Amino acid sequence: MSIYILQSGEAQLECNMEYQPGGDIECVVRGVEERCVEEAVKKIGSEYVRSEGSKFYISTSVFKGGKTPGELVKEIALLLKYCPSLS
Repeated sequence: MSIYILQSGEAQLECNMEYQPGGDIECVVRGVEERCVEEAVKKIGSEYVRSEGSKFYISTSVFKGGKTPGELVKEIALLLKYCPSLS
């Protein structure tokens, strides 16, 4: 199992980066509001990413779009840096 852990501002991201054809990479976000996670995913504007509360999922089909899941995680992390903390 390959886990990607990243801190960006108050957001802590933990992503299971297992690459399984036709599957999703699941990322859990802690420390910021769910609304902010959803807005960050929308701003990325990728058909390969969807959010559900404090989680987001990246389809492994993203490679067809010319990006890697890691690139999308970094883009979302940058946006999450500006989210207010939960505390």
